[in-house]
Amino acid sequence: MSFKNVQVKLEDYEYSRLKKVADEKHLTLKDAVREAVLFWVRSKSGLDKDDPFFKTSGMFSSDEQLSEKHDRIYEV
Repeated sequence: MSFKNVQVKLEDYEYSRLKKVADEKHLTLKDAVREAVLFWVRSKSGLDKDDPFFKTSGMFSSDEQLSEKHDRIYEV
């Protein structure tokens, strides 16, 4: 896996807030910034087709209409 370095200039108050939150969460500044970048990218890029949430097809099946006949199938 290869990595790239990114530099950013922050105002004093931005840096102070970042440092405070990172310290509260027991994160290094590097990890806090990485987490922030990943969050931003995910929120701006829309749906991720590789997200495991979208790969649920075929996880379970039923011969009957489970949503309509739930009580009879599971004898609730």
